[in-house]
Amino acid sequence: MNRIIAAEMADVRENTYDLVIKNGRVIDGTGSPAYLADVAVKDGKIVRVGRGIEGGEQEIDASGLVVTPGFIDSHSHSDSAILTYPDQVEKIEQGITTSIGGQCGSSPAPLDRDTDMESQERIGAYGRKVDVLRTMGSFLETAKGVSQGSNIAVLVGQRAIRRAVMGMENRAPSKEELEKMKALLREGMEHGAIGISFGLIYPPGCYAKTEELIELAKVVGEYHGLVVAHIRDESGTLVQAVEEFISVIRASGTRGVISHHKSSMKENWGKVKHTLRMIDEANAEGVEVYCDVYPYSASSTSVSATFIPKELHAGGNEGLMKLLSDPEARERIKADQLSRRGNDGLGWVQITRCTGYPQYEGLRVPEIARIHGKDVYDTIFDLIEKSNNACNASYFTMCEEDIETVLAHPRAMIGTDAGVAGANKVYHPRLRGTFPRVLGRYVRERGVTTLPEMIRKMTSMPAAVYGLKSKGLLWEDFDADICIFDPDRIIDRAEYTDCGKRAEGLNYVILGGEIVVEDAVYSGKRNGGVILR
Repeated sequence: MNRIIAAEMADVRENTYDLVIKNGRVIDGTGSPAYLADVAVKDGKIVRVGRGIEGGEQEIDASGLVVTPGFIDSHSHSDSAILTYPDQVEKIEQGITTSIGGQCGSSPAPLDRDTDMESQERIGAYGRKVDVLRTMGSFLETAKGVSQGSNIAVLVGQRAIRRAVMGMENRAPSKEELEKMKALLREGMEHGAIGISFGLIYPPGCYAKTEELIELAKVVGEYHGLVVAHIRDESGTLVQAVEEFISVIRASGTRGVISHHKSSMKENWGKVKHTLRMIDEANAEGVEVYCDVYPYSASSTSVSATFIPKELHAGGNEGLMKLLSDPEARERIKADQLSRRGNDGLGWVQITRCTGYPQYEGLRVPEIARIHGKDVYDTIFDLIEKSNNACNASYFTMCEEDIETVLAHPRAMIGTDAGVAGANKVYHPRLRGTFPRVLGRYVRERGVTTLPEMIRKMTSMPAAVYGLKSKGLLWEDFDADICIFDPDRIIDRAEYTDCGKRAEGLNYVILGGEIVVEDAVYSGKRNGGVILR
């Protein structure tokens, strides 16, 4: 495809634009219908939207294509890659020009209280100086000087600040400890973090009681920030978990986002209809709550978080490895799993990362157990132990109807729930395909909502929720972060067993007024950076 046309020097006038996008169907991000227009860009900003615009030093003929604001990933873990993989290739190559990182209670800083020399060496191996991660402020001060392939704003992780003050201890904080956590949170907000994320399914975040969460949320409220939560449960007690989160938002007077909203495991399918009504009712009474969602029927997280009871993580990684080396402890954990899951063969679990047994990456647990020569639980315990807990999986536990229900909700935004691939060869395809999949599978093919409405969910809505004042709309004076795609062709191609495939139908991505992606291939130009509150 060769739609880029250099303007003739004779056409260059005093009011020359850096770039003019001609003849496209503009969907401006407000939810309004598409209209035919040209878009002019100058010095990284949109300066004109109208018909018959001439004088671009560079032009794109967008005939037959849709022109939208750049996509905003409402739920990202790319903050872990700011210093190590700043290109953020998998984000920008699916049209994501801005991400919201630091999710699920996890952020690179502040540093764990119990970080030992071995941990410091591991951190150093990833190109990070330990001192940089002492606080969120020191991390952001360093990160803002590193150019990125896609913009990113960052939340402070509640799990991170709890570990910085209390380690992995499973108890309520003392008054002094709570004040230390609040001080770390304030420090992060003062240096540009946009809010806090709770990780209430992961230790030690899950050890926090509701009252502790309210106190932390109140600090964020002082800065008009956001409270975002991986809530306490997404299966059997989903309704109660949503109720708790709404109570935190109500009591603290803040705004909240429920992360990757879903009903997990078959017996819980359909519960999202009830929880979405709870969100509607909360908003009707003036409690501002949103959610985000990814368009896949499989989730992804560590294997230990799924199969090791939360209370057994209180000893940290060292304690967990000690447990798994003890045959009696293994039997107790296995008995717990069998009592909860019965004789489930765990065919719904696909290993995506396992540093101890990389040959098992991409395989389902029953096949791995057959090769490994043990039952499914002893196999899982071996994978965790041999990998020193560096073991992740995809979990096929959701249904299509629930995905469509959440995607269609007017307060649902779109998120990848993913960072970048880095050195990993197998990973959840959402890392590569989330936004093209929503547009191709769920808008064009399944019609869950209109294209203008879905673009709103991907652009102006998250921009407004997260306070990104110059992004999310294709209007004059807004940042020239723009996607141009073919609505009849755009689709994801990444699969669970072949996850590296690029999207189709994404013609251009423009970041900071310059073309950085063509035909879903990144140029390597880092026009993005860390966005501070």
